[in-house]
Amino acid sequence: MRQLTPNLYVEDRHSLYPGFRGGNWGYFCTQEGIVIIDTPMLPTDAHALQTEMAVKGKVQFVINTHHHLDHTGGNFFFPGMVIAHEKAKELFFAPITRLLKTGGKEKVVTLGVVENYFQRIQELDPPGVPLLSGYRLGEPHITFSDQLTLHLGEITFKLLHLPGHTAGDIGVYLPQEKVLFAGDNFTHGVQPSLAQSLPLDWITSMERMEALDLENVIPGHGTVCGPEKIKEFRDFIQICIDRVYVAINHGWSPQEAGDRLTFEDLCPAIHAGRWPQRQNVLRLWDQLEGKPPQGPS
Repeated sequence: MRQLTPNLYVEDRHSLYPGFRGGNWGYFCTQEGIVIIDTPMLPTDAHALQTEMAVKGKVQFVINTHHHLDHTGGNFFFPGMVIAHEKAKELFFAPITRLLKTGGKEKVVTLGVVENYFQRIQELDPPGVPLLSGYRLGEPHITFSDQLTLHLGEITFKLLHLPGHTAGDIGVYLPQEKVLFAGDNFTHGVQPSLAQSLPLDWITSMERMEALDLENVIPGHGTVCGPEKIKEFRDFIQICIDRVYVAINHGWSPQEAGDRLTFEDLCPAIHAGRWPQRQNVLRLWDQLEGKPPQGPS
């Protein structure tokens, strides 16, 4: 991990392929304890983080930016109350559809969240499997609808509902530090999944992020960067939206759009390949059909 400010530590080295180990995470040390924002997906990373923090204080709160396992799978390994948006809690146990490749063949399967998590750990972190004894999902204890302000020690954490990547995404804004944990609403240099997105809300949420007083942004994936990169990512999402609107206006069927469109030429994808891109296109089609395009920002 690297120290971003005197009391803020961030891990942003392992959230992309090759070397993917989950989403980015970080923690802040206050006079009254530690707040973690998202948690390591892999048990060995969680164990290492436990060791690192043990000399710095006790974990009081875990904040999740959304419900996806690469940001929440490690909740189990830490004490403290878990905070997330109410929509994230609703989605916490939603089954997961994946494309599995076995024996040279591809198959789409739907798995329970814990079953999927165990499969991912066996694939990505075999030494972490023994650490899963008694594992359960660390679901949220505290939820909110619009915004929540957490005061711990001398630090204020502003949790803002920013629907986009999913319905339950939030941003975690530390105004004294001028830092934003953006979750997967903003990824730096890489394309997240759009398969559960609310694309028009996403544009509005990024505009809200751009209006904050920021010096550093911690993306859900990719390296920490300056706030000017949010606009670049918003432009990417807008182009994705525009491509689907063009397909709708040309009278393509959703299936035709899914077969013909891709967003990988714009930005490399975390979940690369035809099947994930097809899911992204079909989701945008479903969300945009019958809705007028928004005007330029």
